[in-house]
Amino acid sequence: MPVTGVVLIQEASTNATTITSINDKITRLFPRVIGKWSLEYKLYRENAILDHSARRSSQDKAPGAGSRFLSQLVLSHHPDDLFCLVDEPQSHVPGHQNFDKKVLAVFDKDMDMIITSKLSSLWILRQSTRAEGVAYVIGDEFVIRTANVTQAGSFRCIVVEIEYLFSDDLESSKIVISDFATRCGVPDGKFFFGDTVNIYRRKVDELQKFTKAATGLQYIEAFRARPNG
Repeated sequence: MPVTGVVLIQEASTNATTITSINDKITRLFPRVIGKWSLEYKLYRENAILDHSARRSSQDKAPGAGSRFLSQLVLSHHPDDLFCLVDEPQSHVPGHQNFDKKVLAVFDKDMDMIITSKLSSLWILRQSTRAEGVAYVIGDEFVIRTANVTQAGSFRCIVVEIEYLFSDDLESSKIVISDFATRCGVPDGKFFFGDTVNIYRRKVDELQKFTKAATGLQYIEAFRARPNG
């Protein structure tokens, strides 16, 4: 699968009209418009009443321990998939390095209804974020997607996804994608390449191959890193 990189733009000067300037710069590269695209990101927190760790005594509970979080992502360009990441706050146990326990999985999109209805007592919705924008193809090498991100109808930031079509290796594509962002005039932002979490592979030789799960992880990492995210 082609490699992607996600850029989150949330400087103080960024507003809902900034996307127009970004798209105008992209059109100078004579792109082909694919059409509209969208995403929806939801953040759930484990119900503290049912959290097994909350039932431990204060002596058994590790310092800094807290509830687990479930991130859920739907991308219109992966219409059949639901990306889910379960993670826990960093542990601050004396004598141990900080760590995050994270499990990423890709489910059938129908899993969203199960979480919403059947598991509603286990997970409480804390945040819902949406983005809608335009996707372009530039030359034979790149697809770029831009969108304003909103929460409860209010502008929050801008997300840009750059897809490099000529490689399935993340490490060798990072510089290519970053350079292309500069070429397109994408404002300074933070890149997310989804490489901070090891994604399980069935075969050792697949470790370097990029998958759609890594794209989902890029978005989840970006939205979890947002202030108040």
